[in-house]
Amino acid sequence: MTETCECHLEVARLHQFFQDWFQGVLDVGEFAVCEQALADGFTITTPGGEMVERKEILEAIRIHRGGEHAEFQIRTVGRACQQVRGLHISTYEEHQTGARATVRLSTAVIGSGDGGFVWHAVHETWITAA
Repeated sequence: MTETCECHLEVARLHQFFQDWFQGVLDVGEFAVCEQALADGFTITTPGGEMVERKEILEAIRIHRGGEHAEFQIRTVGRACQQVRGLHISTYEEHQTGARATVRLSTAVIGSGDGGFVWHAVHETWITAA
């Protein structure tokens, strides 16, 4: 997958939001970006195997605003992207650095529509453990 893949650009965009949110750079009102990105029914399977529903993950993200230092960074590296019946299936590496460094492999199911992209599900697994 190339850097210009629309799916990879969406992955990078949302993870930039997470980085800025966790660093406390964004105003509270900008949380709407995250709420709009995650579809009703969204689930994430964490690297530890826990399935978390939309309401829980939004609350965890909201609470963690400003919870990371300025050196905290998230970088995504695209591995694969395909479209199946109007959905993007994106597989990417997520590299986090800061107080601890982690790398996880993620697969996301992302839809596109008039209002932009909407995330339906993410499944993560450790490449390097926390």
